[in-house]
Amino acid sequence: MDSNFRKRMNKNIQESYSNDFKSDGTWTVADQLNSFHNIRSTIEQFEKNYQSLKSSNNLDKTFMADFNPFLFIINNNLITINDRNKMLEEFKKIIPNIESQKLISTYANQKFLQQSYLQLVSEHPEINQYNMKHSRNIYKIDFLDDGSIKLIATNLSDLDINNNNYIQKYKSFGIRATIILPPDNLPIMKYSYFLK
Repeated sequence: MDSNFRKRMNKNIQESYSNDFKSDGTWTVADQLNSFHNIRSTIEQFEKNYQSLKSSNNLDKTFMADFNPFLFIINNNLITINDRNKMLEEFKKIIPNIESQKLISTYANQKFLQQSYLQLVSEHPEINQYNMKHSRNIYKIDFLDDGSIKLIATNLSDLDINNNNYIQKYKSFGIRATIILPPDNLPIMKYSYFLK
């Protein structure tokens, strides 16, 4: 009964934020990994990491340390691409609240995109016939009027066939993980992707 109540509450909260998840139509919301159970277990993993950061003076060690080129946009402020220390300084100036810094650093990194990539590969296994190139990550963070934090992590990659006998059907793909972190409720998360 408690589980059903939580699911209904979560559904109501999700509906209230539905406009924040709408996209331009290019993106397909992934169904398989967007189940209540999968999202909850993913959030629990990130929450555990966040709780360990709260007792330290550090941000997540993978924050602003992507293998791919990346951009950070916070409330429409673009963090200038520079060495990591200068980027962290700029990040801390834009977001002076230490708890918010730690929370954002927990999610705004490559780990957050892994589930979305797994979803894409499970629905389109033919993607394994390609090599990724020119991969880049974009992290867009907005503070919403109700005190929530919305984070959209996006990876865009070009594709090249790795087998000359294979006909190239796709040229690029994108994966996206979107999360809204309300101040007094469980986070809401969606995975999406496109292939073209």
